This record gives sequence, structure tokens and C-alpha cells, in this order.
Amino acid sequence: METFDGIIGWLTYFGYEYSMRGSADFDGILRNAVQLALSELRNLISSLRSYRYYVILRVLAEEPMPWRLIKRRLEDYEGRELNPATVSELLNNLVGMGVIEKVDDEYRIADPVYRLAAEHL
Repeated sequence: METFDGIIGWLTYFGYEYSMRGSADFDGILRNAVQLALSELRNLISSLRSYRYYVILRVLAEEPMPWRLIKRRLEDYEGRELNPATVSELLNNLVGMGVIEKVDDEYRIADPVYRLAAEHL
């Protein structure tokens, strides 16, 4: 149940599926929620028009990490050095949208369902 303890809508989604549809299949409800979140993340990345968001979300799906490691992963992906301000802007945009959060000098995907979805990007 902790998986649905991120965005309040996921708990509502679980409650609806459980009570209205009579579904007690937690794994099935979770799979559907992850697919919905994956669709939302793809739409977000598409609207932001930068594959760099895709890279950031993929690496943060693996584990929380500090700014310098995210920058390094982006640079490894692109094969070139990036301006630090560019990396900060990308991360600040995702934080501002509530997709990721910064906790103790590490960035992580704010919602457990979105983290699971980002594994499939």
C-alpha cells in the first residue's frame, strides 16, 4: 500500500478500483496505475521537448542521486560536457512540476508509482 502513498490521486485510484469495481488484485491495480503514470511521463517529456528529461528520469528510477552524478550520466549519454546551469535548470523544472524532489542533496522521483513508471521509459 505504500506504493500508493505518493500523489493523493493514486490512493483514490486504488480505492475506486477496490470499492467500485470490486477488484482486490493489488498487483493488477498497480500495473494499471504504472501504465497511466508512464503515459503521463511520456506526454510530459514530449511537451518539454528535450530527451534530457528522459535521461534524468531513467537514472533516478534506478536510485536517488546527487546533482554531480546526474550531470555525469547526462554527459555520458551525450558524449560531451554540459553547462552546469543547463543541468540545474532541467532539475529545477522537474522539481517545480513536482515530478522529482531534492532530499539531503540527492534528487529522487517524488512518487513511487512514477518511479516504477520511469523504469519503463
